Amino acid sequence: MTAPSSTRGIRNNNPGNIEIGSPWQGLMPRSAMTPEQAAEKRFCVFSDPTLGIRAIARILITYQDKRTAGDGSAIDTVREIIERWAPAGENDVDAYAAHVRQVLGLDPGATLDVHQYATMRGLVIGIVRHENAGLQPYTDAQIDKGLVLAGIQPPARPSRTEAAGRIAVVATAAGAAVDAVADHAEEVTGALRGILPYLPSAGYLIAGVTLIAIARMLYARWDDRRRGINP
Repeated sequence: MTAPSSTRGIRNNNPGNIEIGSPWQGLMPRSAMTPEQAAEKRFCVFSDPTLGIRAIARILITYQDKRTAGDGSAIDTVREIIERWAPAGENDVDAYAAHVRQVLGLDPGATLDVHQYATMRGLVIGIVRHENAGLQPYTDAQIDKGLVLAGIQPPARPSRTEAAGRIAVVATAAGAAVDAVADHAEEVTGALRGILPYLPSAGYLIAGVTLIAIARMLYARWDDRRRGINP
């Protein structure tokens, strides 16, 4: 079966198929809607998909912080989330929950915290795919923007200077390992002696990688300072 090129949720910038009712941020005014969107009677239409993603995340946060599961416990498993998100009257809850757990890589019954970036991101992606016949057309930047708008911050990424420095450290350590093997060649087994002639060239290669990494680090540091970015 071929997935459709679009779905109602994607056309409405509402990939979670959130129903009309709450005064969500970013609801599209009817005057700006396409005729197809204006004909929508049940589901929200957002002006931008990042606002639809934000709404998904806000609902999931509310589930965990302010609602309870059927047995009175906290809503902190995929099954409990999906039971509330897509009730059994219209949905196959088992299949839906299994799909979302697969995206997250969780076993049945595993607990989770929706305030964690990786968890929320996996939940959002799983819901978007299931609600839209397997489609997930949004970029990482769009998903991150929606999560940030909902109050979920992605982990800090290292600066280019830090990244280049880490490469230099790794390369230097690798070079030291090659030197150590060469220094103790007499102790190496017969099988390893067969490759010792190639170690000098490996040393040159690693030295070259180290120098390139250091040069990249120095350039990145200079460029960061030029643009007023603290390393």
